[in-house]
Amino acid sequence: MMRRDRKAQGLVPVPEWVGDAWTIAAPLGLLYLVTALASGVSSSARVDLGYMLVNLVIVVGLSIFVSNSGVLSFGHLAFVAIGAWTMSLLTIPVNMKDSIMPALLPVLRDASLPPLVAVLVAAVVGGVVALLAGAALMRLHGLEAGIATFALLMLVVQVLTYSTALGPRSGQSMVGIPQSLDLQSMLVIALLMVVVAWFYSRSRSARLLRASRDDITAAPASGIHVTKHRIIAFAISGAVAAVGGALWAQTNRVVQASQFNLDFTFTTIAMLVIGGMFSLWGAVVGVIVVSVLNHVLGLLESGLQLGGVIVSLPSGSRLIIVGLVLIVVLILRPGGLTGGREARWPLRPKLALGLSRNS
Repeated sequence: MMRRDRKAQGLVPVPEWVGDAWTIAAPLGLLYLVTALASGVSSSARVDLGYMLVNLVIVVGLSIFVSNSGVLSFGHLAFVAIGAWTMSLLTIPVNMKDSIMPALLPVLRDASLPPLVAVLVAAVVGGVVALLAGAALMRLHGLEAGIATFALLMLVVQVLTYSTALGPRSGQSMVGIPQSLDLQSMLVIALLMVVVAWFYSRSRSARLLRASRDDITAAPASGIHVTKHRIIAFAISGAVAAVGGALWAQTNRVVQASQFNLDFTFTTIAMLVIGGMFSLWGAVVGVIVVSVLNHVLGLLESGLQLGGVIVSLPSGSRLIIVGLVLIVVLILRPGGLTGGREARWPLRPKLALGLSRNS
């Protein structure tokens, strides 16, 4: 009788796998749609689109750890820097490395790899460094863990700044990075990283880690090895963030250790928090919203003509306005624009309502 009533109202139950599939189809579809629209707007929009894809990979990498562990990392730019450094060292022509990095280790000076292979190597190096660092840092909790990750960032930046065996002299930049990856290739890599994050979120390790996030006291008593699962998440997120760093090197084409600073850190964390810190959907939405806002503010800083009036903002307004948006979101919607939830099958609320009426 209940089934007849549901069919009469057009409320046919949807299999559970449809809702699960929607959690990955929605972010992939939104990202593809935004890329398709932005790539045809203007040359400046295409440039900002490239940086949006880079930031997306970085924030997705950050989300893999933060969303599942509940520990806010201030140091994931360390793995971004490692990825950018690795990509640069493996793709800059050998003769140019001889001139700008004369003290470089021979194995790095003679190395030359195709761009996609270099991206893969960057992911491996970032993941290994994150695995080793995580073994020491992931025993900490709360604010202590966040501060420790920031100390890791400072350590990596100092090593890359002053070690001539790993790069140029202090204060100099690595230049001559060939631009081998176009927007389409970067989009494919970004989509792949979203899929990696989604598959990890469905793993047993991620579910146990989220249980520890919800109750860090009860989790060990239930037999959950919190440190082990944090290390796993930290290593995977470090590898994905390093991929973002490799794409950043390809996009920016000038790499210097000082570029991985507090402004960069604030921007990536703001994207995650504005979108929703505890979901992959929130990471994607946050990056897109802040990137669109940055693009519009950049046009206004350069002077945007609207009809017969030129509207302009003072230089440096972007970070100020993004900071204000972050404050407003935290006050009005602490869970972010998505409420920290994954994308929901749009018909699910209606179905639930129909089922409750017939129960």
